[in-house]
Amino acid sequence: MSESRAQQFLDRVFPYLPELNEDRFSSKSWKFDNRPTNEGVGMIPRLTVDVERLVERILDVEEYPQNVKYVEDCQILERESPTSFTYVQHMSLPLLGKVQSAMDISDFGEQDGYRLVAWNQNRPATDALNKKQGFRTDYNLGAWLIKPNAVAFALSSCPRKSDVGGLKFAIMTRGADATAGEVLRQNITGMTDWAARHE
Repeated sequence: MSESRAQQFLDRVFPYLPELNEDRFSSKSWKFDNRPTNEGVGMIPRLTVDVERLVERILDVEEYPQNVKYVEDCQILERESPTSFTYVQHMSLPLLGKVQSAMDISDFGEQDGYRLVAWNQNRPATDALNKKQGFRTDYNLGAWLIKPNAVAFALSSCPRKSDVGGLKFAIMTRGADATAGEVLRQNITGMTDWAARHE
């Protein structure tokens, strides 16, 4: 498991949280390590959140296809514990097409008043995916940062240039940065709506 890279991502996210609006959705983005896409975090404040239930939903990846927009399939490859495992996710995104990635996800407990779940791409498992089933990501880091009255979502992701070609890669990376705020907001809304549904 590559928890250290996920923790490093969290360490980059936390300094931006105080800059987010306490009354309405807002987001921040920043460059890191000359990567072709920005890293970003968005937050919806003024919520009423069942923190543990939301964490359960985030870790219930096998139910994503029925409950998370654009996710077509999720398979757990290796489980270290109930809250730390490697899984493959296949998505079909508007305008971009099919995308796939293998990720190590873990419950990181609490930090600075937030309950954390974060992931990092598992490089060998992603390399092993068949690119005929969708382009693979070059990197994929993410994190959920949850309080009883607010939910933040952070993301850093990029397609693999060799899978999509130079022109499409340029369009996709520019487009990802342009739409990042809305993507962050939709992820928060979708996951909190799922967690709030009675089953």
